[in-house]
Amino acid sequence: MTTSDPNTAATVDEEQKVLTRRQLLKTAAAGGAVIAVGALGGAVVGNTMTTAQYELELTKLRALVALYEQLERVGLDAIISTGMNIVRGALDAVKGGVSLLRDGTTAAENALKNFQALLATLSGAANAVSQTLDDLSTKFHAAEGVVVAVLGTALPLADSITGFFNALLDKIPFGIGDDIHRAVNALIDLIRAIPNVIDAVTNRLLKPLRDAFFPASGDPSIQSNLIDPITHNVLEPLKKTLDDIDNLANHWEADLTTPIQTALTERQKIREQIADYKRQNGIA
Repeated sequence: MTTSDPNTAATVDEEQKVLTRRQLLKTAAAGGAVIAVGALGGAVVGNTMTTAQYELELTKLRALVALYEQLERVGLDAIISTGMNIVRGALDAVKGGVSLLRDGTTAAENALKNFQALLATLSGAANAVSQTLDDLSTKFHAAEGVVVAVLGTALPLADSITGFFNALLDKIPFGIGDDIHRAVNALIDLIRAIPNVIDAVTNRLLKPLRDAFFPASGDPSIQSNLIDPITHNVLEPLKKTLDDIDNLANHWEADLTTPIQTALTERQKIREQIADYKRQNGIA
């Protein structure tokens, strides 16, 4: 029969009351004090702690957990979620405005294209009018040449015709030539007006129109002074800005809102797991 050494028994008993630091941290991470207390009688591994040291470490962990719980009560998740919803609502309103501005930009571009098409049509009409006036001027000068040749005078056509008819009508007796004279005067006034009309239409209407809208060469002034500035300085920058706003909204949703919402959802699941664990283990 073997007799036990009292000193050896006391040492074993003391070792059974200690817990390694690694065991403490593992058990605290797994659930806290309840599991840690159950591990007091476990095997001793590596460096050991006395019961007093264990209580001190446990107190530190409890304080750390309390701080985490206090941090959780700050409600950061709710603040982030509310902020994202506010920004999302603002971006949705901006995207609605962007859609309206895109429609307006498209309408403005179509209006400019239609205006340019109208200018092309007017150019054809102006060319036709110019050709008609040139023909009229050519025929007028041809008639003037014939009359001058017949009458043998170097006067303008109207003056030559006036002199011819006056000389002819003066030879008609009994005042019969008076009515004819009035008709001839009306005809002379018409003839006198033809050069003025040709000059006015050509130089006061067609020439300014050609210079502004459809010159013979180069860009029209309306293109460089109106259409190009509107296109390059307004419509194109506006379209780029609208594209940037769309990209911002898309990146906000894909790169920020969705990941944050996923993280918030995961955090909520972990909270529920913590609550279930506390309830199952009777932890307040």
